Amino acid sequence: MQKINFEFNHHKFVASLPDLAAQSVWTEIYKEREYEAAEQVIRDAVEPVIDVGAHIGLFDLYVRSLNTNVPIFALEPEIDNFALLNKNIEDNNLKKIKCFPVALGGRSGETRLMVSVDSHNHRLLDVPSDEVMTEKEPITQVVKIISLRDFLDQHKIKMVSLLKMDIEGGEYDVFSACMPNDFARLGTVILEYHNYAGFNYKELENQFRINGFGVQIFPSKFDKKMGFIFARNKRI
Repeated sequence: MQKINFEFNHHKFVASLPDLAAQSVWTEIYKEREYEAAEQVIRDAVEPVIDVGAHIGLFDLYVRSLNTNVPIFALEPEIDNFALLNKNIEDNNLKKIKCFPVALGGRSGETRLMVSVDSHNHRLLDVPSDEVMTEKEPITQVVKIISLRDFLDQHKIKMVSLLKMDIEGGEYDVFSACMPNDFARLGTVILEYHNYAGFNYKELENQFRINGFGVQIFPSKFDKKMGFIFARNKRI
């Protein structure tokens, strides 16, 4: 476990990083500025920001550095990550952030989360992957799963300023279950896409465009199977 102190946008933070993967996430957010396309949206946000695949809360600190008042809903199903998510928020005395030990998916209920060696690559077992499975039984956790519509309804969220998503391929299930009325509740979406056999980011891009979003694609410089989709609702 590494504890770091850092400053971003004139805000001072402390963060507990459990492994090299978490250190890499910190670098991606604060040094490489992977979410730079969404910074103005965050600054202007009044309606909630929803962080799906919140990991240990580094994106939530990032949001707070840009907007000190917008409500944040952070979803993270993995037990250890969720504990560190809460710790990093508490250690920085951040307010108006609600954390939920739940995965977002295409349905509501329970499912199994496959626990990766590093803290940032956990994924739901029913999510597609190019990973070659060995005979060794994977380590899993039973986790709660909820659809986007059900989550918004349960928490009486009529409109979302920004939906951030990094869920290792689960994005296809989430949006395949969404109807036009669900897309209409989203102001802006920024998500990390993952291309797998039979699943391609263009599927998501088309869904956004059909539902009235302008879309920008930012392919990863390091992995051609990954990148970011930045989608803004033109009907708002």
